[in-house]
Amino acid sequence: MACNACGQALADITPVDTTALRGIAQAFQAHCAACDQDTWAVRGEPAAVRAFYDALEKAAGQQVQLGKAGPASAA
Repeated sequence: MACNACGQALADITPVDTTALRGIAQAFQAHCAACDQDTWAVRGEPAAVRAFYDALEKAAGQQVQLGKAGPASAA
C-alpha cells in the first residue's frame, strides 16, 4: 500500500473491521510519516466504497483523495 498523497510505501497498515459495513469486503488505514497524511484502501461494491469515502469526508471536514486498486489477486 502506498500513500495517496506522496506515493511513499506504507508499512504500518491497520485492517478495519468491515463486518457491519454492507458491501465493503476489505478496508485498511495507514498514516504516512513522510507527509503526515492518512491513506485508506477500501475494496467492495462501488456504491458502498463511495459511501465509505463520503463518510470519511464528512468526518474529516474536507475532501479525501481516492486511490485506485486493481482486482484482488487470487491466492
